[in-house]
Amino acid sequence: MNWLARLKNVHIAEADATKAMKPLHKPAATGFVGSVAPDWVAVEKIESSAAAMNDPVVTATDDPDRWCYPHSTAMNTAEIENFMARLSRFSTKGMTIFDAEALADKLVTRDREQDDRRFCLECRYLAGHRPGSWRCSNWQAAGIAIRSRDAQLPAYLVVQLQRCHGFTT
Repeated sequence: MNWLARLKNVHIAEADATKAMKPLHKPAATGFVGSVAPDWVAVEKIESSAAAMNDPVVTATDDPDRWCYPHSTAMNTAEIENFMARLSRFSTKGMTIFDAEALADKLVTRDREQDDRRFCLECRYLAGHRPGSWRCSNWQAAGIAIRSRDAQLPAYLVVQLQRCHGFTT
C-alpha cells in the first residue's frame, strides 16, 4: 500500500476521545479521563512574503567594510586589493615574500596618512628583477644620474619612501 492510499484510509478512532476510560485501579473519584485527542483540522499551506527568522537579513545599508578602516585598524576591501597587487609586484621585482609583505603593509599606513612619498618599487620605470640589477629608466626626470650607465639604484634607495619627480605608476 502506498502512502497516498494510507492517507485516504485514515480513520478517526472515535469522535469523543475524552470519554472516560476504565482505570486499572479504582479511582478516588469518578470521571477519570484516560486521554485527550485533538480535533481533526485540515492543514493548509500558508503563503507569505516574510522571510524566515533564521534567514540573514540583508539591507541596503549593509556594507562588508563597515567595521574596517577608518572605524578600526582592519584593512577594508580596497586596501586588501592594493596590498595583494603590491605584494605581487614586489615579489616579481625580486623581493622575498617576507620583505614584500612588510613593505606593502608600510604602504597601507602611508596611504591612510595621505603621505605623498613613494617607493621606487611602485614606479613603472624601475627596471631589473632583483637587488643589484635595479636601475631607473627615467633617470633624467628623477635626477638620479647624469648618464644612463650611472642609473643603477642601490637596494636601500629602492625601498626608501621618497619624493621623486620621475615617478609614474
